[in-house]
Amino acid sequence: MTTRTKAALALTTILSTIPFSGAIAQEQVISKDHANTVMERVMVIGSSERAQDLTGAAHFIGKETLDQNNYTDINRVLRQIPGVNIQEEDGYGNRPNIGLRGGRSERSADITLMEDGILIAPAPYAAPSAYYFPRVSRMEAVEVRKGSSTIKFGPRTTSGAVNLISSSVPSAQDIEGLAAYGTDGTERLQGHYGDSAAFGSGNFGFVIDTSHEATDGFKTIDIVGGDTGYSIQDIMGKVKFSTDPTADRFQSLEVKFCATQEDSDETYLGLTQADFDADPYRRYAASQVDNMDADHRQYHIRHFADFGSFDATTTLYHNQFSRNWYKLDDVTVGGVRQSLSGGLSSAAHLAAYKGQTDLDGSAANNLTVRANNRDYYATGVQTDLATQLSLGDTEHEIEFGARYHYDKEDRFQHEDRYAITNGVMTLANAGAAGSNANRHGTAKATALYIMDEISYDSWTFVPGVRYEYIDLKREDFNSSTIRENTVDALVPGIGAGYAFTDEYSVFGGVHKGFAPPSPSSTNDDVEESINYELGGRFNGNVLNVELVGFFNDYSNLLGECTLSSGCSGGATGDQFNAGEVEAYGVEFSLGYDAAPALNISGVSLPINFNYTYTKAEFQNSFVSGFDEWGSVSAGDELPYIPEHQFYISAGVVAPKWEVNIAGKYVDEMRTQAGSGSIPAGQGTDKHFIVDIAGEYEVLDNIRLFATADNIFDTDYAASRRPAGIRPGKPLTALAGIKFKF
Repeated sequence: MTTRTKAALALTTILSTIPFSGAIAQEQVISKDHANTVMERVMVIGSSERAQDLTGAAHFIGKETLDQNNYTDINRVLRQIPGVNIQEEDGYGNRPNIGLRGGRSERSADITLMEDGILIAPAPYAAPSAYYFPRVSRMEAVEVRKGSSTIKFGPRTTSGAVNLISSSVPSAQDIEGLAAYGTDGTERLQGHYGDSAAFGSGNFGFVIDTSHEATDGFKTIDIVGGDTGYSIQDIMGKVKFSTDPTADRFQSLEVKFCATQEDSDETYLGLTQADFDADPYRRYAASQVDNMDADHRQYHIRHFADFGSFDATTTLYHNQFSRNWYKLDDVTVGGVRQSLSGGLSSAAHLAAYKGQTDLDGSAANNLTVRANNRDYYATGVQTDLATQLSLGDTEHEIEFGARYHYDKEDRFQHEDRYAITNGVMTLANAGAAGSNANRHGTAKATALYIMDEISYDSWTFVPGVRYEYIDLKREDFNSSTIRENTVDALVPGIGAGYAFTDEYSVFGGVHKGFAPPSPSSTNDDVEESINYELGGRFNGNVLNVELVGFFNDYSNLLGECTLSSGCSGGATGDQFNAGEVEAYGVEFSLGYDAAPALNISGVSLPINFNYTYTKAEFQNSFVSGFDEWGSVSAGDELPYIPEHQFYISAGVVAPKWEVNIAGKYVDEMRTQAGSGSIPAGQGTDKHFIVDIAGEYEVLDNIRLFATADNIFDTDYAASRRPAGIRPGKPLTALAGIKFKF
């Protein structure tokens, strides 16, 4: 550990445990809502009302909205927010690809992804690709924040931050449950129990969330059949101890544990265009043994102390994720070896995929299945200090934060050779453990930030700055090579807002975008940009409107060669620099309750609409080994970014029942860089997908519910990566019962 790192860690610990003797004294307010203060420190927004006052684009989806559609797919949740571009992969959202404002979406690696304010990607610095994603079914809120305010969170500040808020410890007894069954053998069981009053004093509370989700899947494997779905079990628990709210120095301590187990029969192998047109829900026989086995654990201990003049929130955290995605990697026929995607364009290799040609499993004729066995670790400590003070005619809310973080990716992979006879695969030769990849990628990071929310009359200014110091290292034990790199960055930003009235306001900001390289990078290139936004809001009793324009000016845009991107132009982990890129667009959102205008009482008639226009273009010409870019000319558009997309929903919500319908339109997307009309075979399908959900209270606090996704059973090509065309989810339905006491 370096001297700089030791100093930062010591500073973090000291600041979290001692009074701030130099702070400007203020009168202590005994009636503070301490639980709310803690949430403000760990949430990126806090509430839908708070989102309306920020000096940057922000969106908050609360528990009531999450419960309306009973989604377990984060993609379907985030489509309610403008400026989010999503590339579907498995139809269920288990490994989402989320981008913001023209940023790359592949494996959500270009956004800051958090749960309860803690970085939650498997290895956020060394390997941020989100092969694990928290279960949205146990969340009470989902937050998305863009613009200059993202410098608080880091390390990736270009696109924005997504924070998922798990169930909090309730102040009174709270019992919820759900049981449902649906198409494709889909099962859902969920339980929730929490209390703070059961032990009398209210100083001790707890919450437990547990769930089981499983489905046989909506695809059919050639010849052999079999499941193509998943089974996921998740449990989360928190216990919280606190002093009396009127104590001279209020303190609370929260301990959290969460475990997730996944077994999914998913593949990287898609379809050719001809086979997709004939049956989009087919899977080739050569994918029959493909399986993801994953296990995730997360822990945190969070301490909060209110010292009167300031408060401190300190969190110790540890996440670990182990997974072995055992999946087809390439095919060899007659001594000619083809990559997974290359085999789709060769008649002989495609026939082997389909089980129409037998292979004996020899070195000259085989299917190679790779055990992508990896372990990830992320651990650290972070402290946030906050104080309020008055200076002349200005009010200040100052936040300072420090974080020391260590993460690691451990690859220990091998490849097995399979024979295939009459469409049935059998193991012919087992590879030695670690023979394909045996390496570690590690990162040690120290981060500091300070922000000051300054209020003066009707103005709000939020200047801030972030500092990141990162040590990166990759050790390859097969080749006996070591790569080391050190990166530091100063990331400033400022947001400003002006309120004309309680309803009308404008806001804008400018900040630096930053993303570190990976440990596998052979150079010290970092992703940098200058990002601008300007917008306005109207917040009324029944109508809320927001319009935002954004412009992200990249001086360096990085792309990384990964199997999930279908990359074959370099070694896994290699990074490519696209140089200058401009991403710009418009985000519009509207929320309206039509019931008052129609003089209807006793019900609400919510209507929501959002629209996003995005353009992302390379500003220079180059030839890249990164497959999605290839030979690029200035003015070419980036892949997997739709130019137009919109979302619309409407509902009827009464005390005993409700019905909600929602539709999402996504324009066609390029799958390779280019300009003009999208050539055949280099794009996804534009599509408009409609979902419906309803529920009815049969007894007090007991409701029957039903949902249907893609009610018009629309077929569409959602992606052409990793290898071949992948469909969106067809019509699926679910019905069940839920209760809340």
